[in-house]
Amino acid sequence: MTMRMRVSDLLKRCKSALCDGWYFGDEESKSRICHLQFNYTNNIMANLVGGNFFTGLMLLLGADDGFIGLMSMFIFAANCLQILSPLVLEHFPQRKKLLIVVRLIVQFINIVFIGCIPFFPLQSQARLVIFGASVLILNVINALISPGFSVWHIQFIPQRIRVKYFSLLSMTNGIIVALFNLLGGYVVDHFKDIGLEVWGFATLRIFAFLLLMYDLSLLARMKEDPYEQSGPKINLINLLVRPFREKTYLRTVGIAFLWSMMANIPGSYYSVYLLRDVEVSYSFINVVSMLNVPILVLLTPVWSRFLRQYSWLKTCNVSIALYAVHYLLLGLVNKGNYLWLYPSTLIYAYVLATGINLSFTNIPYINIPKQNQTIYMGFYSTMCNLGALLGVTFGRQFVTMTEELTLLGAGNKQILMYTVFVLMARAALAIFFLRRGVKEE
Repeated sequence: MTMRMRVSDLLKRCKSALCDGWYFGDEESKSRICHLQFNYTNNIMANLVGGNFFTGLMLLLGADDGFIGLMSMFIFAANCLQILSPLVLEHFPQRKKLLIVVRLIVQFINIVFIGCIPFFPLQSQARLVIFGASVLILNVINALISPGFSVWHIQFIPQRIRVKYFSLLSMTNGIIVALFNLLGGYVVDHFKDIGLEVWGFATLRIFAFLLLMYDLSLLARMKEDPYEQSGPKINLINLLVRPFREKTYLRTVGIAFLWSMMANIPGSYYSVYLLRDVEVSYSFINVVSMLNVPILVLLTPVWSRFLRQYSWLKTCNVSIALYAVHYLLLGLVNKGNYLWLYPSTLIYAYVLATGINLSFTNIPYINIPKQNQTIYMGFYSTMCNLGALLGVTFGRQFVTMTEELTLLGAGNKQILMYTVFVLMARAALAIFFLRRGVKEE
């Protein structure tokens, strides 16, 4: 009996530590519980069919560096169309059903159809064409509805609870995603060892599709209030002009634009470098990614206190400035030192990424106008994707134009990392001046 009481007391303390400050038992709190789970399922799916596994699938299909870079460009170019999403979404005072149906279509293409392409009885070039077209189509469709999710979900996450709630979300999400990436790496490596790598990727996608069914049920259980609208009728001119009248919000957008551009210059090329040139396994990459788990647990509360004491934007700025150094260290990784230098570099990066990711959970909403928020979320997302597009375009051009370049024994992908270090350091300086004009509200 005493043991049961101790266990019960421990569970109550854990619940209190996790839920205090954002869970109050009302309908909004229940929606936040669903939102937490939705973030877990969404990010698990995204990582099992994306990231290193997405790069590995392209390599399996016979993609070269140019094609891999082109896919990143397709993704970000398509998502620039998010600025047009209000033309669709602002016509609906209630959007939940529309968003769920379109999400089902997008994820079916992403998880199922693309996963079947390696089994098509076609030449490698034909399969790559179908692959590229599918990636472009699903991202175009997704761009038209994606801002709707952000505007919907922020309804039940008021400003007073965001530090507590987003801290928990960022910490637990990182832990869960790291665990599933590790398991996914073991699955793919196991199939690869027996000459059936394609079935490793297929296994991950089958599991991701099962998660999708639960993912959609979570969305169906979240509350949705009517959206606040005002001003002239939404048209293309309004979409392009209205955001530029909000000077303070433009500074926030500019900060996100710079980060997105710098962070996406490496694209998938460093994964290609590790998998093809250094010849590391998926399991090694994902074991190293597990180092993020204890860092999230230990440092999320520290970064949360930093946020409360200073601000979202200052925390972001300091984190980015220090984060730039890890690209310099990544450029030094090679076959001879990867066992210790790569994990050491990632530990340093994870410490700072915790602060960056936590900051960006709320940055899109800093000084966002209250009416027609879909317009501003669409604009914010478009600028982030435009920045990312410019970044991956630069990265692709650099890699394809310097294939034979070596400098003091470093190949072109290592030199790309050195370049990113310099550019991100300069971007951090620009962010310092941008944030000085922003009063966070």
